Amino acid sequence: MQELFQRYQYGIFGGGIGLVLAILLLTIGFLKTLLVIVCVFLGAYIGLYLNTIGFFDRFKK
Repeated sequence: MQELFQRYQYGIFGGGIGLVLAILLLTIGFLKTLLVIVCVFLGAYIGLYLNTIGFFDRFKK
């Protein structure tokens, strides 16, 4: 089972993202889904940026 997952992990991941996007589109509409996607990418970018400058290392001490 693990070998099957490793072989098709990107397809499974893409299918899961597609399912989530389809559910969002059907429940809240296109523009709100687009806003959610933009907010997620913006939050991920800010988190990666803060991680690269070592912002979170100050709180680990």
